[in-house]
Amino acid sequence: MALMFCSCSSSSNEDIKKEKVALLLPSGTMVSRWAVDANYLKNALLRYGFDVNLYQAEESANGAKEQVKQIKEAIDAGCGTLVITPIDYSVINEDGILEANQNCNIICYDRMIMENPAIDFYTTCDPSKIGEMQAQFLLNVAGNNNMEIEYFAGPMTDKNAPTYFESAYGLLGANESFTVPSGKKSYSEVALASWSVEDAKNAMTERLNGKSSLPDLILAPNDNVASGIIEAIEESKLFTGTYPVITGQDMSDEAKNNIKAGKQAMTIYKEYEDLAETTAMVVSCFISGKPVITSNTFDNGRVKVPAKYTSFTLVTVHNIGQY
Repeated sequence: MALMFCSCSSSSNEDIKKEKVALLLPSGTMVSRWAVDANYLKNALLRYGFDVNLYQAEESANGAKEQVKQIKEAIDAGCGTLVITPIDYSVINEDGILEANQNCNIICYDRMIMENPAIDFYTTCDPSKIGEMQAQFLLNVAGNNNMEIEYFAGPMTDKNAPTYFESAYGLLGANESFTVPSGKKSYSEVALASWSVEDAKNAMTERLNGKSSLPDLILAPNDNVASGIIEAIEESKLFTGTYPVITGQDMSDEAKNNIKAGKQAMTIYKEYEDLAETTAMVVSCFISGKPVITSNTFDNGRVKVPAKYTSFTLVTVHNIGQY
C-alpha cells in the first residue's frame, strides 16, 4: 500500500520524527467506534515517530464548540498537522480557524469539513458505496415481493449522512414494490437530530404510533440507529418476536450481539486499522514533502479535496464469527 501513493516510509526521514500531529475526534461516548479509531490512529502515527496530541469532544452542540477550542489549542501547542473528524463542520467554519491557519496540514478523517478551502486531504470509506451496499442487501432480501420499508439517516451536521442516504435511496426508492407507511422519504424527513440511540428510538416509536404492524425492512445508517430502532420495536405493542430486516454500520459490540440474536440483519465493518494506516501515511507524506498520489477527489463546495478511500466489508450472521 505504501508504494501506491507515497514514497516515504516510517524510517526514511529522521527530520520528520519530532513533528507534532493533532488528532481531533469525537469521543466514544455516543458512538463507540471513535474509541477504536483513536487507538488505531494514535498507534499508527506513533510508529512513524510523531509526537501525537489526542483531543476528543462529545458529539453535541457544546462538543462542537469545544472542538473549535481544541483546534486552537493544538495549533498553539505547535501542531503543524491536524487530523480532524468534525463534530459539526459549520461551527468550525463559523470560527474561521482553519482558513486563518492554512500553513497547517488539514486532513479530514472519515467526515469532510464542507465549504472550507483549507482542507488538504480526505481519508474515509466512501459513504455513497456504503449506502449502495446496504440498499442492495435490502433489495436482495425483498426480491420481487411487495414490502413495507422505513428510512432513517444521520444528522445534518455529518456530511456523510446525506451522501449515504441519497445513494441508498437512489436504489431503494426506485423499487415500485416498496411502500413507506410513514410517508417519510426525503433526507430532511428522515434525518435524526444526532447519532444517539435515544433519538433513533424516539423516531421509530413515533412512526409506529397508530400502525397495525411493523414494517418489513428498515434502512438504518449505523449500529446506534439500529439499536434505537430495535429498542422501540421491542417496547411496541406490535412486537410479536419477529424483527424487520434492519441494516447497520460500524460493527459495534451491541450490533454483533444483535446480529447473533437475529435482531439486526447486517452491519458494515470499516477496516479501521487500514484507514488509520492510510491516514498516518498521508500525514507522513505531507510532513516530509512527498507527493500523495490518488485519482480520487471530493468536492467540499469550495475545493476538490484529494481523497483516499479504504475498504469495508458486509457482515451478517454467516460471517460474523470471523470478527
